[in-house]
Amino acid sequence: MTRSIAVHSYKGGTGKSTITANVAVALALKGRRVGVMDMDLEGPGLHVFFDIDPSDLRFTLNDVLAGVAPPEAACVRMSEKMNLNGGELYYSPASVRLSEIMRTLKTGYEVDMFENAIKRLQEKFGLHYLLIDTHPGIMHDTLLALGVCDHQIIVSRVDQQDIFGTGVLIEVSSSFEKPVHLVLNMIPPGVKESEVSKFARVIGAHFTTEMAGWLPWSEEVIGSLSRSVLTLKQPKHAISLRFRALAETIEGFA
Repeated sequence: MTRSIAVHSYKGGTGKSTITANVAVALALKGRRVGVMDMDLEGPGLHVFFDIDPSDLRFTLNDVLAGVAPPEAACVRMSEKMNLNGGELYYSPASVRLSEIMRTLKTGYEVDMFENAIKRLQEKFGLHYLLIDTHPGIMHDTLLALGVCDHQIIVSRVDQQDIFGTGVLIEVSSSFEKPVHLVLNMIPPGVKESEVSKFARVIGAHFTTEMAGWLPWSEEVIGSLSRSVLTLKQPKHAISLRFRALAETIEGFA
C-alpha cells in the first residue's frame, strides 16, 4: 500500500523542497519505490534538485490536472540518472512556462483530478511512498493536497513568525483528521542538541502534534544552491544522516 505524504510549510524559505528531495532519495536508496510530485504550481523548484528542465518535457503536472494528459505521461523515471542502485524514483514536475502557470492559476483544478493522479501513479509504478511538495501557505490548491494525502509533514523554522504561522497551519491541517507531523529545520549553529531536542518536545506538546525530527543549519545545503541532492552527493555528511533518519521515521508512520 502506498503512503501519500504532503510536505508543507506556512512560509516559503523553510527548506521544504530540500527536505522533500533528500528524503525521497533516501527512501529510494533503501530500495523503496518513491514518487515525488511538485505541487508548488505557482513557483515550482524541485526540477532544479533533479537536474530536469520541465520545458523539455511534452507534458507536466499542469497538463495532468487540466485533463489533457495521463499522470504517467508527465512522470520522469530518475533511477538510472541518479544511480539509485535498486530503488526507484519517479518525478512529476510542474510547468515552468509562464503561460501554463497562469492557466492553472486562472482555471484551477478539481480535487478529483488530483486524487485520480495520485491513485494512477501509485498503481502504475507500484509506489511505496508518494511525497508531494506543496505551495506554502493556506491556499485552495494546498488544502486540496493536504486533504487528499494520508499524512502531512509541516516544516517550520524556529523564528517567532514562522512558529506562529505553523500553529495556525497545524490547526487547519488537523481539521482533515489526517496525521500531522512537525519537522523543525535550519536550527541555528551553536545550539546544543539536547536543547534542541527539549525545545522540539515542547513545541510538539504545545501544538499537540507529533515531532518527526529536526535538522540543523547546513552551509553545505545552502551552498549547493538547490542544484544537487546532498543525500546522494555526500551520503556520509551529518545532514545527509539527518535526512536518512527522517526517512526512517516516515517508514514508521502508521
